[in-house]
Amino acid sequence: MLIGVTAQSRDSEGLLRTRIWGLLEPYLRALGQAGASIVILPPQPTERLPTLLRRLGAVLLPGGVDVDPAEFGEEPLPALGEVDPVRDGLELWVARYAAEHGLPALGICRGVQVMNVALGGNLYQDLPSQGFGTLQHYQKAPPPALGHSLEQVGESPLDRVFPPRFRVNSYHHQGLKRLAPGLRAAAVAPDGLVEAVFLEGHPFYLGVQWHPELLPDHWGLFEVFLRAVEGMRGS
Repeated sequence: MLIGVTAQSRDSEGLLRTRIWGLLEPYLRALGQAGASIVILPPQPTERLPTLLRRLGAVLLPGGVDVDPAEFGEEPLPALGEVDPVRDGLELWVARYAAEHGLPALGICRGVQVMNVALGGNLYQDLPSQGFGTLQHYQKAPPPALGHSLEQVGESPLDRVFPPRFRVNSYHHQGLKRLAPGLRAAAVAPDGLVEAVFLEGHPFYLGVQWHPELLPDHWGLFEVFLRAVEGMRGS
């Protein structure tokens, strides 16, 4: 089963100063244990993407740098972090395509934010300076330590994996603000921040704000993701 994952990037070292586009290893491990074969999707002209995406069973949007507030009509706040307009362009296009064509999609951390912006929602650019200072959304402890808890809200793909209340890791300072039309909350943090959403009427379009790829106990989410893809192929 082919799963397309949009590429992350960093600056190269040495004499040749350029960008390296690839994927962090935890995503490879989490998807691999669920039975996926992975195709990395680097930035490219969008007119080439439909032919490629039609060959894939699903797409995953991974974590990374901040989403540029220009994409949801705002000026940058002082606490805005690094942005990558090239990556924004690729992932927003892929997120819209997946929503419009029924292509299963999973968004992780930055990925859930991309999903929301792609469909018409917006973001808090910086949670601590925008009224969310009582909960540690960017925890200092590395994996596998857990941060705050989440409460599930109604039925969603999450209830196939997690109990009604469960704990997650947390490494973000942006967050979902106004949800896009059609997106529904699946889990909420104790301070009221929505940290998981799904698209109503879609076979599988789920975004989560934490990093399940870093937590083997949460890898069941990737198995549910791939079972949804298999279910579509068998129908």
